[in-house]
Amino acid sequence: MKKVVLLFSLVLLVSCFDHSVSVVGDKRMQVSGNILDTQNIPLENLNVIASGSESTMLNARPEEILGEGFTNVAGEFSFVSLDTDNSFYGVSINHPDHQNYDIDYATVHFLDSIGTRENSFEFVNINLPKTQRFELRIKNTTARSDTLFYRFSYPATEFYQGLNSNTIDDNSYRFQTEREYWNRLLPGEGEMTIVTPTLANSSIQFKYKFRAEAVYDTINVEITPENPVYEFNF
Repeated sequence: MKKVVLLFSLVLLVSCFDHSVSVVGDKRMQVSGNILDTQNIPLENLNVIASGSESTMLNARPEEILGEGFTNVAGEFSFVSLDTDNSFYGVSINHPDHQNYDIDYATVHFLDSIGTRENSFEFVNINLPKTQRFELRIKNTTARSDTLFYRFSYPATEFYQGLNSNTIDDNSYRFQTEREYWNRLLPGEGEMTIVTPTLANSSIQFKYKFRAEAVYDTINVEITPENPVYEFNF
């Protein structure tokens, strides 16, 4: 039997109550900057969104958006944002929920806590890494009767940074730049395939063992656009 698991970069938590983002009177903030790839080539037509949120996750729902813009041919953007005094505030670059989302590049959110903030924010030379699809294939090719316990960690394609370094706990889960998945393959299951987006030209750490009390063995796997699949046979 073959199983296929599709992973996503973030687990979305949907609130069970409505939250209204309160706008601060006539305050306006200037948001500007420029976006490059990892080779310092400007990235054009990427969305940049300022939004408020009841939590530390920037969903950028229409009713939460406080301003938005797009990068030009030089990778530059500039727009005016409203402010909020009852919500977290953040600026998202290449937000995945926007119609102009570019699936080939990562997403970065700059998050600020609830409270007062400055009148302008400038994001200079923000480098976005490319993303790619990674596929892990696990096969029991010898009809082995043991249970395979496995886990692997991989770079996230969507991550958070503090807009102001002193206002956010950057040790929280939201600010982790790696994701981890773990599972087991039972005798008779035969095959498992896990598919997830990750960063191009990165590495995956795959760990496995055949007894629950055993120590994991570790394999480091280099992931490139030319090598998007790792197959583990036992």
